[in-house]
Amino acid sequence: MKALRFAFKALWSRKVSSLFIGLIWAMGLLGLATTQRLERGMEAQLVRTLEGSDIMLCAKGSPTQAILANIFHVDQATGNIPTDEAEKWLSHPDILHVRRLAYGDSYRGSRILGCDSATWLHIPAFELEGRWPEMAMEVVVGSHVAEKHGVEIGDEFHGSHGTVEDMGDHAEHHYHVVGIVQSPELHWNELVLTPLESVWAVHEEEARNYTAVLARIDQAMTRLMLPGQIQRNSPLMAVSPAMEANRMVGWMNQGGQVIEAMAWLLTAIAFLSMALLLHSHLRERLPEYALLRAMGGTWGQIAALVLGQNFVLALLAVSLTYLGLAMAFWSQGAWLPPGLLLLASDWWNLQFDLFWWALTLFLALFAGIGPWVWLQKIPLHRALVDH
Repeated sequence: MKALRFAFKALWSRKVSSLFIGLIWAMGLLGLATTQRLERGMEAQLVRTLEGSDIMLCAKGSPTQAILANIFHVDQATGNIPTDEAEKWLSHPDILHVRRLAYGDSYRGSRILGCDSATWLHIPAFELEGRWPEMAMEVVVGSHVAEKHGVEIGDEFHGSHGTVEDMGDHAEHHYHVVGIVQSPELHWNELVLTPLESVWAVHEEEARNYTAVLARIDQAMTRLMLPGQIQRNSPLMAVSPAMEANRMVGWMNQGGQVIEAMAWLLTAIAFLSMALLLHSHLRERLPEYALLRAMGGTWGQIAALVLGQNFVLALLAVSLTYLGLAMAFWSQGAWLPPGLLLLASDWWNLQFDLFWWALTLFLALFAGIGPWVWLQKIPLHRALVDH
Protein backbone atom coordinates (compact mmCIF):
# COMPACT_ATOMS: atom_id res chain seq x y z
CA MET A 1 0.00 0.00 0.00
CA LYS A 2 2.89 2.37 0.79
CA ALA A 3 4.36 1.68 -2.65
CA LEU A 4 1.07 2.51 -4.35
CA ARG A 5 0.65 5.66 -2.28
CA PHE A 6 4.16 6.73 -3.23
CA ALA A 7 3.49 5.89 -6.89
CA PHE A 8 0.29 7.92 -6.89
CA LYS A 9 2.02 10.94 -5.36
CA ALA A 10 4.88 10.65 -7.87
CA LEU A 11 2.43 10.61 -10.78
CA TRP A 12 0.33 13.40 -9.27
CA SER A 13 3.40 15.64 -9.25
CA ARG A 14 3.34 15.20 -13.05
CA LYS A 15 -0.38 14.83 -13.46
CA VAL A 16 -0.61 16.38 -16.94
CA SER A 17 2.02 14.04 -18.40
CA SER A 18 0.58 11.07 -16.53
CA LEU A 19 -2.96 11.77 -17.73
CA PHE A 20 -1.72 12.24 -21.30
CA ILE A 21 0.06 8.86 -21.24
CA GLY A 22 -2.99 7.20 -19.67
CA LEU A 23 -5.24 8.62 -22.40
CA ILE A 24 -2.96 7.46 -25.23
CA TRP A 25 -2.67 4.02 -23.65
CA ALA A 26 -6.44 3.83 -23.15
CA MET A 27 -7.06 4.82 -26.79
CA GLY A 28 -4.85 1.96 -27.93
CA LEU A 29 -6.58 -0.53 -25.61
CA LEU A 30 -9.97 0.82 -26.62
CA GLY A 31 -9.17 0.21 -30.28
CA LEU A 32 -8.14 -3.39 -29.55
CA ALA A 33 -11.11 -4.07 -27.29
CA THR A 34 -13.66 -2.50 -29.64
CA THR A 35 -12.47 -4.34 -32.77
CA GLN A 36 -12.51 -7.63 -30.85
CA ARG A 37 -16.08 -7.00 -29.72
CA LEU A 38 -17.29 -5.90 -33.14
CA GLU A 39 -15.72 -8.85 -34.96
CA ARG A 40 -16.79 -11.57 -32.54
CA GLY A 41 -20.07 -9.94 -31.57
CA MET A 42 -21.16 -9.41 -35.17
CA GLU A 43 -20.18 -12.95 -36.08
CA ALA A 44 -22.39 -14.21 -33.25
CA GLN A 45 -25.14 -11.82 -34.37
CA LEU A 46 -24.91 -13.12 -37.93
CA VAL A 47 -25.13 -16.74 -36.77
CA ARG A 48 -28.24 -16.02 -34.71
CA THR A 49 -29.92 -13.90 -37.37
CA LEU A 50 -29.23 -16.28 -40.23
CA GLU A 51 -30.35 -19.37 -38.36
CA GLY A 52 -32.94 -21.19 -40.46
CA SER A 53 -32.19 -19.05 -43.55
CA ASP A 54 -30.28 -21.31 -45.94
CA ILE A 55 -31.64 -19.75 -49.13
CA MET A 56 -33.20 -16.44 -50.12
CA LEU A 57 -35.15 -15.78 -53.31
CA CYS A 58 -35.35 -12.15 -54.41
CA ALA A 59 -35.04 -9.84 -57.41
CA LYS A 60 -31.70 -9.82 -59.20
CA GLY A 61 -29.21 -7.26 -57.96
CA SER A 62 -26.58 -7.05 -55.25
CA PRO A 63 -26.61 -10.13 -52.98
CA THR A 64 -25.17 -8.10 -50.12
CA GLN A 65 -27.86 -5.43 -50.52
CA ALA A 66 -30.51 -8.16 -50.57
CA ILE A 67 -29.14 -9.67 -47.33
CA LEU A 68 -29.06 -6.28 -45.60
CA ALA A 69 -32.58 -5.41 -46.79
CA ASN A 70 -34.44 -8.66 -46.27
CA ILE A 71 -32.70 -10.17 -43.24
CA PHE A 72 -31.28 -7.18 -41.34
CA HIS A 73 -33.84 -4.67 -42.69
CA VAL A 74 -31.31 -1.84 -43.05
CA ASP A 75 -31.11 -1.30 -46.83
CA GLN A 76 -33.35 -0.88 -49.86
CA ALA A 77 -34.69 -4.08 -51.37
CA THR A 78 -33.50 -5.06 -54.85
CA GLY A 79 -37.09 -5.22 -56.12
CA ASN A 80 -40.10 -7.54 -56.16
CA ILE A 81 -40.58 -11.05 -57.54
CA PRO A 82 -43.77 -12.66 -58.93
CA THR A 83 -45.48 -14.93 -56.45
CA ASP A 84 -46.14 -17.67 -59.02
CA GLU A 85 -42.46 -17.87 -60.01
CA ALA A 86 -41.37 -18.03 -56.37
CA GLU A 87 -43.99 -20.64 -55.43
CA LYS A 88 -42.83 -22.86 -58.30
CA TRP A 89 -39.45 -23.25 -56.61
CA LEU A 90 -40.86 -23.35 -53.09
CA SER A 91 -42.58 -26.62 -53.94
CA HIS A 92 -39.16 -28.32 -53.88
CA PRO A 93 -39.35 -31.14 -51.29
CA ASP A 94 -36.13 -30.09 -49.52
CA ILE A 95 -37.27 -26.49 -48.91
CA LEU A 96 -38.74 -26.12 -45.42
CA HIS A 97 -39.88 -23.39 -43.04
CA VAL A 98 -40.68 -20.85 -45.76
CA ARG A 99 -41.05 -17.17 -44.77
CA ARG A 100 -42.51 -14.79 -47.34
CA LEU A 101 -41.79 -11.03 -47.16
CA ALA A 102 -43.24 -7.97 -48.89
CA TYR A 103 -41.92 -4.43 -48.38
CA GLY A 104 -43.30 -1.15 -49.59
CA ASP A 105 -44.16 1.36 -46.89
CA SER A 106 -42.98 2.85 -43.63
CA TYR A 107 -44.41 4.49 -40.53
CA ARG A 108 -42.47 7.60 -39.47
CA GLY A 109 -39.28 6.07 -40.81
CA SER A 110 -39.89 2.56 -39.39
CA ARG A 111 -40.40 -0.13 -42.01
CA ILE A 112 -43.72 -1.86 -42.43
CA LEU A 113 -42.92 -5.49 -43.20
CA GLY A 114 -45.58 -7.63 -44.84
CA CYS A 115 -44.99 -11.23 -43.83
CA ASP A 116 -46.66 -14.51 -42.97
CA SER A 117 -47.06 -16.16 -39.59
CA ALA A 118 -43.90 -18.23 -40.13
CA THR A 119 -41.93 -14.97 -40.14
CA TRP A 120 -43.15 -13.55 -36.86
CA LEU A 121 -42.97 -16.94 -35.16
CA HIS A 122 -39.33 -17.02 -36.30
CA ILE A 123 -38.57 -14.06 -34.00
CA PRO A 124 -36.34 -15.43 -31.20
CA ALA A 125 -37.44 -15.29 -27.57
CA PHE A 126 -40.09 -12.66 -28.18
CA GLU A 127 -42.49 -11.16 -25.66
CA LEU A 128 -45.85 -10.26 -27.15
CA GLU A 129 -48.34 -7.86 -25.64
CA GLY A 130 -51.72 -8.32 -27.33
CA ARG A 131 -51.91 -10.81 -30.21
CA TRP A 132 -50.57 -11.50 -33.68
CA PRO A 133 -52.47 -10.18 -36.73
CA GLU A 134 -55.34 -12.32 -37.98
CA MET A 135 -56.47 -10.29 -40.99
CA ALA A 136 -55.29 -7.63 -43.42
CA MET A 137 -54.46 -4.14 -42.05
CA GLU A 138 -53.77 -5.44 -38.54
CA VAL A 139 -50.22 -4.81 -37.31
CA VAL A 140 -47.88 -5.75 -34.49
CA VAL A 141 -45.47 -2.94 -33.67
CA GLY A 142 -41.90 -3.44 -32.48
CA SER A 143 -41.30 -2.25 -28.93
CA HIS A 144 -38.85 0.49 -29.94
CA VAL A 145 -41.27 1.85 -32.54
CA ALA A 146 -44.07 1.84 -29.97
CA GLU A 147 -41.93 3.62 -27.40
CA LYS A 148 -40.53 6.15 -29.87
CA HIS A 149 -43.89 7.17 -31.34
CA GLY A 150 -46.18 6.50 -28.37
CA VAL A 151 -48.09 3.73 -30.16
CA GLU A 152 -50.48 1.62 -28.09
CA ILE A 153 -52.70 -1.36 -28.78
CA GLY A 154 -55.92 -0.15 -30.39
CA ASP A 155 -54.32 2.81 -32.16
CA GLU A 156 -54.67 3.37 -35.89
CA PHE A 157 -52.23 4.96 -38.33
CA HIS A 158 -51.49 5.09 -42.05
CA GLY A 159 -48.17 4.45 -43.72
CA SER A 160 -45.97 6.45 -46.06
CA HIS A 161 -44.93 5.13 -49.44
CA GLY A 162 -41.38 3.80 -49.52
CA THR A 163 -38.98 3.90 -46.58
CA VAL A 164 -38.96 7.67 -46.06
CA GLU A 165 -41.80 9.98 -45.08
CA ASP A 166 -41.74 12.41 -47.98
CA MET A 167 -42.80 10.00 -50.75
CA GLY A 168 -46.55 10.34 -50.19
CA ASP A 169 -49.02 8.91 -47.70
CA HIS A 170 -51.56 6.12 -47.97
CA ALA A 171 -54.05 8.09 -45.90
CA GLU A 172 -57.02 6.05 -47.11
CA HIS A 173 -55.58 2.78 -45.71
CA HIS A 174 -55.43 2.61 -41.91
CA TYR A 175 -53.46 0.03 -39.98
CA HIS A 176 -54.91 -1.20 -36.68
CA VAL A 177 -52.46 -2.03 -33.87
CA VAL A 178 -53.26 -5.39 -32.24
CA GLY A 179 -49.97 -6.12 -30.50
CA ILE A 180 -46.52 -4.93 -29.43
CA VAL A 181 -43.55 -7.31 -29.68
CA GLN A 182 -40.14 -7.18 -28.03
CA SER A 183 -37.17 -9.41 -28.85
CA PRO A 184 -33.57 -9.57 -27.63
CA GLU A 185 -32.61 -9.45 -31.33
CA LEU A 186 -32.96 -5.68 -31.52
CA HIS A 187 -33.72 -5.24 -35.23
CA TRP A 188 -37.14 -6.88 -34.77
CA ASN A 189 -38.06 -4.10 -32.33
CA GLU A 190 -37.59 -1.55 -35.14
CA LEU A 191 -40.26 -3.03 -37.47
CA VAL A 192 -44.00 -2.92 -37.96
CA LEU A 193 -45.27 -6.43 -38.86
CA THR A 194 -48.44 -7.01 -40.85
CA PRO A 195 -49.84 -9.79 -43.06
CA LEU A 196 -48.81 -9.87 -46.71
CA GLU A 197 -52.40 -9.06 -47.66
CA SER A 198 -52.04 -5.63 -46.03
CA VAL A 199 -49.20 -4.63 -48.36
CA TRP A 200 -51.10 -5.94 -51.37
CA ALA A 201 -54.26 -4.09 -50.33
CA VAL A 202 -52.44 -0.77 -49.92
CA HIS A 203 -50.80 -1.17 -53.35
CA GLU A 204 -53.99 -2.41 -54.99
CA GLU A 205 -52.95 -1.19 -58.40
CA GLU A 206 -49.95 -3.53 -58.44
CA ALA A 207 -49.76 -7.28 -58.96
CA ARG A 208 -49.26 -9.43 -55.91
CA ASN A 209 -45.53 -9.84 -55.46
CA TYR A 210 -43.07 -10.89 -52.83
CA THR A 211 -40.01 -8.84 -51.99
CA ALA A 212 -38.13 -11.93 -50.84
CA VAL A 213 -38.62 -15.46 -49.61
CA LEU A 214 -36.45 -17.08 -46.93
CA ALA A 215 -36.33 -20.82 -46.27
CA ARG A 216 -34.41 -23.60 -44.56
CA ILE A 217 -32.80 -26.49 -46.45
CA ASP A 218 -31.78 -29.51 -44.38
CA GLN A 219 -30.06 -31.44 -47.19
CA ALA A 220 -26.46 -30.26 -47.61
CA MET A 221 -26.28 -31.17 -51.30
CA THR A 222 -29.51 -29.31 -52.06
CA ARG A 223 -28.25 -26.34 -50.09
CA LEU A 224 -25.18 -26.29 -52.31
CA MET A 225 -26.75 -26.97 -55.71
CA LEU A 226 -30.23 -25.39 -55.65
CA PRO A 227 -29.22 -21.68 -55.69
CA GLY A 228 -27.23 -22.14 -58.89
CA GLN A 229 -30.07 -24.09 -60.48
CA ILE A 230 -32.53 -21.28 -59.70
CA GLN A 231 -30.11 -18.65 -61.00
CA ARG A 232 -29.78 -20.44 -64.34
CA ASN A 233 -33.41 -21.36 -64.90
CA SER A 234 -35.47 -18.46 -63.56
CA PRO A 235 -35.50 -14.64 -63.42
CA LEU A 236 -35.00 -14.83 -59.64
CA MET A 237 -31.80 -14.36 -57.71
CA ALA A 238 -31.06 -17.17 -55.27
CA VAL A 239 -28.71 -16.18 -52.49
CA SER A 240 -26.99 -18.28 -49.85
CA PRO A 241 -27.13 -15.98 -46.79
CA ALA A 242 -24.32 -17.86 -45.05
CA MET A 243 -21.91 -17.34 -47.97
CA GLU A 244 -22.77 -13.65 -48.25
CA ALA A 245 -22.42 -13.25 -44.50
CA ASN A 246 -18.92 -14.76 -44.66
CA ARG A 247 -18.05 -12.22 -47.34
CA MET A 248 -19.40 -9.39 -45.16
CA VAL A 249 -17.36 -10.64 -42.20
CA GLY A 250 -14.26 -10.61 -44.42
CA TRP A 251 -14.88 -6.96 -45.29
CA MET A 252 -15.37 -6.06 -41.64
CA ASN A 253 -12.16 -7.88 -40.70
CA GLN A 254 -10.22 -5.83 -43.25
CA GLY A 255 -11.48 -2.61 -41.68
CA GLY A 256 -10.75 -4.04 -38.25
CA GLN A 257 -7.14 -4.69 -39.21
CA VAL A 258 -6.66 -0.98 -39.98
CA ILE A 259 -8.11 0.00 -36.59
CA GLU A 260 -5.96 -2.63 -34.85
CA ALA A 261 -2.82 -1.28 -36.55
CA MET A 262 -3.61 2.21 -35.25
CA ALA A 263 -4.34 0.77 -31.80
CA TRP A 264 -0.97 -0.99 -31.72
CA LEU A 265 0.76 2.25 -32.72
CA LEU A 266 -0.91 4.16 -29.89
CA THR A 267 -0.01 1.39 -27.44
CA ALA A 268 3.64 1.54 -28.52
CA ILE A 269 3.68 5.33 -28.10
CA ALA A 270 2.19 4.97 -24.62
CA PHE A 271 4.80 2.33 -23.71
CA LEU A 272 7.71 4.54 -24.76
CA SER A 273 6.22 7.58 -23.05
CA MET A 274 5.70 5.62 -19.83
CA ALA A 275 9.31 4.43 -19.84
CA LEU A 276 10.61 7.97 -20.46
CA LEU A 277 8.37 9.41 -17.73
CA LEU A 278 9.64 6.87 -15.20
CA HIS A 279 13.27 7.43 -16.19
CA SER A 280 12.84 11.19 -15.81
CA HIS A 281 11.27 10.66 -12.39
CA LEU A 282 14.18 8.51 -11.25
CA ARG A 283 16.73 11.12 -12.35
CA GLU A 284 14.88 13.84 -10.42
CA ARG A 285 14.40 11.72 -7.27
CA LEU A 286 17.76 9.93 -7.35
CA PRO A 287 18.89 11.28 -3.91
CA GLU A 288 15.68 10.03 -2.30
CA TYR A 289 16.21 6.52 -3.65
CA ALA A 290 19.86 6.66 -2.58
CA LEU A 291 18.83 7.67 0.95
CA LEU A 292 16.25 4.87 1.05
CA ARG A 293 18.93 2.35 0.04
CA ALA A 294 21.37 3.75 2.61
CA MET A 295 18.76 3.32 5.36
CA GLY A 296 18.46 -0.41 4.62
CA GLY A 297 15.84 -0.52 1.92
CA THR A 298 16.15 -3.54 -0.36
CA TRP A 299 16.22 -3.46 -4.13
CA GLY A 300 12.91 -5.37 -4.05
CA GLN A 301 11.30 -2.56 -2.06
CA ILE A 302 12.73 0.01 -4.45
CA ALA A 303 11.46 -2.04 -7.41
CA ALA A 304 7.96 -1.94 -5.88
CA LEU A 305 8.17 1.86 -5.68
CA VAL A 306 9.45 2.13 -9.25
CA LEU A 307 7.05 -0.34 -10.87
CA GLY A 308 4.12 0.91 -8.79
CA GLN A 309 3.98 4.05 -10.92
CA ASN A 310 3.56 2.01 -14.09
CA PHE A 311 0.86 -0.14 -12.53
CA VAL A 312 -1.05 2.97 -11.44
CA LEU A 313 -0.81 4.24 -15.02
CA ALA A 314 -2.02 0.84 -16.23
CA LEU A 315 -4.99 1.02 -13.85
CA LEU A 316 -5.80 4.50 -15.16
CA ALA A 317 -5.63 3.28 -18.78
CA VAL A 318 -7.86 0.27 -18.05
CA SER A 319 -10.41 2.46 -16.24
CA LEU A 320 -10.53 4.91 -19.16
CA THR A 321 -10.84 1.99 -21.60
CA TYR A 322 -13.92 0.60 -19.86
CA LEU A 323 -15.37 4.09 -19.68
CA GLY A 324 -14.91 4.35 -23.45
CA LEU A 325 -16.44 0.89 -23.99
CA ALA A 326 -19.48 1.85 -21.94
CA MET A 327 -19.95 5.03 -23.97
CA ALA A 328 -19.55 3.09 -27.24
CA PHE A 329 -22.11 0.48 -26.17
CA TRP A 330 -24.77 2.94 -25.07
CA SER A 331 -24.30 5.05 -28.21
CA GLN A 332 -24.07 2.16 -30.71
CA GLY A 333 -27.46 3.08 -32.13
CA ALA A 334 -25.84 6.26 -33.49
CA TRP A 335 -23.03 4.48 -35.36
CA LEU A 336 -24.41 1.02 -36.14
CA PRO A 337 -27.49 0.10 -38.20
CA PRO A 338 -30.37 -1.33 -36.10
CA GLY A 339 -29.95 -4.76 -37.67
CA LEU A 340 -26.33 -4.99 -36.52
CA LEU A 341 -26.65 -3.71 -32.94
CA LEU A 342 -24.76 -5.87 -30.47
CA LEU A 343 -26.35 -7.44 -27.41
CA ALA A 344 -25.04 -6.63 -23.94
CA SER A 345 -24.06 -10.30 -23.52
CA ASP A 346 -21.81 -10.03 -26.59
CA TRP A 347 -20.37 -6.61 -25.78
CA TRP A 348 -19.58 -7.31 -22.12
CA ASN A 349 -18.12 -10.79 -22.57
CA LEU A 350 -14.91 -10.24 -20.58
CA GLN A 351 -13.23 -13.20 -22.25
CA PHE A 352 -12.52 -10.74 -25.06
CA ASP A 353 -10.35 -8.75 -22.61
CA LEU A 354 -7.99 -11.44 -21.34
CA PHE A 355 -5.44 -10.67 -24.06
CA TRP A 356 -5.15 -6.95 -23.48
CA TRP A 357 -5.28 -7.37 -19.69
CA ALA A 358 -2.16 -9.52 -20.00
CA LEU A 359 -0.67 -7.05 -22.50
CA THR A 360 -1.24 -4.14 -20.11
CA LEU A 361 0.43 -5.90 -17.17
CA PHE A 362 3.36 -6.96 -19.35
CA LEU A 363 3.94 -3.43 -20.67
CA ALA A 364 3.71 -1.95 -17.18
CA LEU A 365 6.34 -4.41 -15.96
CA PHE A 366 8.59 -4.26 -19.01
CA ALA A 367 8.63 -0.44 -19.17
CA GLY A 368 9.92 -0.33 -15.60
CA ILE A 369 12.72 -2.85 -15.98
CA GLY A 370 15.07 -0.54 -17.90
CA PRO A 371 14.87 2.41 -15.47
CA TRP A 372 15.18 0.06 -12.49
CA VAL A 373 18.32 -1.59 -13.95
CA TRP A 374 19.73 1.89 -14.67
CA LEU A 375 19.09 2.84 -11.05
CA GLN A 376 21.04 -0.16 -9.73
CA LYS A 377 24.09 0.69 -11.84
CA ILE A 378 24.45 4.20 -10.35
CA PRO A 379 26.69 4.44 -7.25
CA LEU A 380 24.06 5.66 -4.83
CA HIS A 381 26.62 6.96 -2.32
CA ARG A 382 27.85 9.28 -5.07
CA ALA A 383 24.28 10.41 -5.63
CA LEU A 384 24.02 11.33 -1.93
CA VAL A 385 27.28 13.27 -2.03
CA ASP A 386 26.51 15.05 -5.34
CA HIS A 387 23.12 16.22 -4.11
